Amino acid sequence: MSEDISDEISIRIDERRSDLSDASEKPSIFKIHGQLRSENEEAYEPQVVSIGPYHHGKPKLEEMEKHKVRYFNELLRRTGESAEKYIIALANLQDQARRCYAEEINLSNDDFVEMLCLDGCFVIEFLRKRRHPGSHLLNDPLFQMLWLLAATGNDLILFENQLPFFVLLQLFDMTKSPGEEENLIDLAIDLALLWNLPHPGLNSHSKIFEHYKAVHLLGLMHKILSTSFSETLTSTMNSNGTDSKLFLKSAGELRQSGIKFKKAEDSKSLFHITFENGVLKIPPLVVEDRTEPFCRNLIAYEEYMSNPIETWRCISDYIIFIDFLIDSPSDVETLRRHDIIVNWLGSDEALSTMFNKLSKHVHVGGRFCYTKIFDDVDEYSRKRWHIWRARLVRKYFNTPWSFISFLAACALLLLTIVQAIFSILQYTK
Repeated sequence: MSEDISDEISIRIDERRSDLSDASEKPSIFKIHGQLRSENEEAYEPQVVSIGPYHHGKPKLEEMEKHKVRYFNELLRRTGESAEKYIIALANLQDQARRCYAEEINLSNDDFVEMLCLDGCFVIEFLRKRRHPGSHLLNDPLFQMLWLLAATGNDLILFENQLPFFVLLQLFDMTKSPGEEENLIDLAIDLALLWNLPHPGLNSHSKIFEHYKAVHLLGLMHKILSTSFSETLTSTMNSNGTDSKLFLKSAGELRQSGIKFKKAEDSKSLFHITFENGVLKIPPLVVEDRTEPFCRNLIAYEEYMSNPIETWRCISDYIIFIDFLIDSPSDVETLRRHDIIVNWLGSDEALSTMFNKLSKHVHVGGRFCYTKIFDDVDEYSRKRWHIWRARLVRKYFNTPWSFISFLAACALLLLTIVQAIFSILQYTK
């Protein structure tokens, strides 16, 4: 009896091992783990449109399904083709597409292919319409209501709300109009402009990314953001590596230690922070309601898709850096007064709370982008002369009146010295 049980268990394990070895596609679309989700579940949930199987069929997203069908009808009228052509093409990709999802998909083959078709064509057509606004959008409800337009754009970059990029590429190529020179990456770059982030990569030609094998739209967003920064990473590396304490004082404490803050003009990237001669230069960041979900989903992408030993995690490391700087609303005020942060959230306390929660359950990887800056700032802020000089400046040069008082005191002291010299000279005569 025991041998029979052993044989059954061995067969079951072998079957599961076989399933793993047969998977040629590495999963790239995950459901986010509970620790990250617990801080702000809404940041990972689509608000108006489901893309892919994870949120498919949710009641609150049903309204958008009719718009998907409408977009598909418009596409067929424009191309003069039948739906059958697209169904056949996607049926041939469905096995490969299923393997891109890490979680179990409770959809039949027919339902899964239908979902790929309607969701994929919706994404392609939505991006095309955003790229080419005009009178043809006057009757499109998605483009008549700004809140709906913004919400749809936000939902397209959620980590759980993705289609494999090769599915989108297939549909884009099949629906491309004669003479259309744009490619899918051009449309994705245009989508990235929804967020107020300074990075020249968004203004670059799509040829920069043509050899990049994107896994989905969010992955492409990450590549666009990190490309310009990756060229500067060698300047932030620390040869000591393991000797680093990876600690940074808050913005207020750094000011008291003699560190100056300055907005980095014409920075190469949002993440390109530099420190030189006691001046910490940071590119400006506009913080609004969409900033948190955008950053959270990029962080989730890095958590699941990056190798912590080999890969730079620009977004996670940047958020950790800013969180070190911001301990309280007064730190936000410091950065705001130097035009480093533009706060559209309404209060410094709200922004401080947001950043403090953003970095929760986010761990420093094997390579941290700002190791050298942390160490250089820490070393500079520990020198007594810098602390004394900062105190002198705060006490005597903080306001015009204190400066005038300092000059008056100096003048009085000078007159006293002159009077003493004349008295000595007169006495000696």
